[in-house]
Amino acid sequence: MLVTACSSGSGANSSTKPTTLKLTGEKDTSKTLTTFVTFEPPPGFHGNPYAETAGPNWSLQPLLYEPLCDYSPLPEREYRPAALESYEVDGKTLTMKLRSDLKWSDGSPVTVDDLMTMLYLEAGRSTLWQVMESAEKVDDSTVRVQFINESPLNLNLLLPNFIMAPTKIYGQWADELKAYVEKYRVWDEANNRYKFDTAGDDVLANITAEINNYKPDAINAALYSGPYVLKGMTSAEAIFEKNPYYYMDIDIQKVRAVRTQNSEAFAAAVQEQTFTVENGGMSPELTAQVEKKFEATLRTIYTPQLSQIGYLFNVQKYPFNIPEVRKAFAYMMDRDTLLKLAEPGSFNSDVHGSGLLPSLIPTYTNEGFMDTLPDYSYNPTKAEELLTSIGWKKVNGKWANEKGKPVKIEIVTVGTWPSLMYPSEALSTMLQEAGWEVEFKPMESANVLDYMSKGEHQVACYFVPGMSTYAHPWEVYQQTYLGAYATRMNFPALKAGEDRVITAPSTGKQYNVTQILAKLYQSTDEKEIKELTQELATVTSDYLPFIGLIEKTAPLRIYDTKLSVADGEIGQSQISFYWYGNLNNMLMKQLRAGELYFVK
Repeated sequence: MLVTACSSGSGANSSTKPTTLKLTGEKDTSKTLTTFVTFEPPPGFHGNPYAETAGPNWSLQPLLYEPLCDYSPLPEREYRPAALESYEVDGKTLTMKLRSDLKWSDGSPVTVDDLMTMLYLEAGRSTLWQVMESAEKVDDSTVRVQFINESPLNLNLLLPNFIMAPTKIYGQWADELKAYVEKYRVWDEANNRYKFDTAGDDVLANITAEINNYKPDAINAALYSGPYVLKGMTSAEAIFEKNPYYYMDIDIQKVRAVRTQNSEAFAAAVQEQTFTVENGGMSPELTAQVEKKFEATLRTIYTPQLSQIGYLFNVQKYPFNIPEVRKAFAYMMDRDTLLKLAEPGSFNSDVHGSGLLPSLIPTYTNEGFMDTLPDYSYNPTKAEELLTSIGWKKVNGKWANEKGKPVKIEIVTVGTWPSLMYPSEALSTMLQEAGWEVEFKPMESANVLDYMSKGEHQVACYFVPGMSTYAHPWEVYQQTYLGAYATRMNFPALKAGEDRVITAPSTGKQYNVTQILAKLYQSTDEKEIKELTQELATVTSDYLPFIGLIEKTAPLRIYDTKLSVADGEIGQSQISFYWYGNLNNMLMKQLRAGELYFVK
């Protein structure tokens, strides 16, 4: 059992609520900050962040690893050096100079060899080696990267990445991946970038399997480059203490990261004053209770996420392999009713199924374009027309397919997240009332991801492709057709170098989305960017591999009146460098900048 000083660093207190986010006064470095995380519980958890499952994930990585740069796309795209001392961009060339005082948690220096190892570990994992010409160690502090073009998105692929790969551990696989790049990477004339020859598929699969099988003890064997190291973990929490070799003094020495197994446990943790700060999903009812209970101490702000929640269809599994069924499902979403069940700060996603976030549609499409797409607003009549058009009919009030057999559908979601749980539960009821036979299946987050990755689901209420990293349409469509979400929606796997071609169900027109995405990535012309975006929006709206429900602007709640954070306006949505990213990413940006501390 972990012994933690819960009362010293968590929850609301009896002090008067501050009227500002940033506080003045003598700093108190003895308090523990309690934050909110998700992770695979022991004994499955391990210390390999490159493994596909059960390692340090997106919510833990900001605490454990140092990014090359702290990043935010708002109010404008900006990179502030962290692990890097500096970086310089000259046309297609990016020169990165590593800090000389950066160390791993065992006291050994972080070197440019570690940076090179990190770069090669991206082969087969991201787009980097498709758009990067070369990476070169210039000297003991400098790495030079040559890109194939001057895309404004190049820096996003690299600078926000965490230093997670000490060469003495991961170097063997980096060497194998370097050989893979040198032997199997070929120029793709059609897409004006590199691709990988299918002859190397087995080589990459074997290296990936070796990496996935490496599962070091996260406390005693793994190495960390960030502000904290992991000192203990149970199924309910993880304890972090300051990395003794971190290159700078920090004002918070200890972090308690709480994991709750379901929405009820999260609600109880909030009511029991467990957290210093959190942005977990709450139902409107729970939000009202919390605001009333802690009205004398609670400070709430809203942070832009550029992410969205909705429904991911398994496009190869019956009945959602049928476009008409996917569209009928979309028409059955009573968005106004479902939105009321989501956490405050949420608003409707695009009803046209384009995949684009409403907040960025005006930037990346021409005026009036969205009106040319189907409108999937709530319309049970249209849903019924689509189902009858493929031979379905109701038998004793229940939908049966063209063979007269009952059709059962299953909706899975994360039971611990109210904005996922409550709307999907309500939609399941609505569908049942409309004659759909529905099994509603809430799970833990890791189980939902595993279920989708194996293609076992029919439809999942989860986060759908968004624009949270690049604030650019390339991101949402890259995720949809070529990235992680292509797996979650069970698109047919592509061989290395193979293009994704989508046939629009309504028109029969074929779209080589790989080629369109390649052009969109490298384009710097506003008119061309809009044209390419609209082409992808058109095919996505018709094919409909997913349908968004809400775009998120997440409430962030600060319970401890002695916690000082980056300035902003209480009760309002923030547009700030420090108030963008996931919770722990925002906190660590502020920690490095001296903006996060307790006062006495």
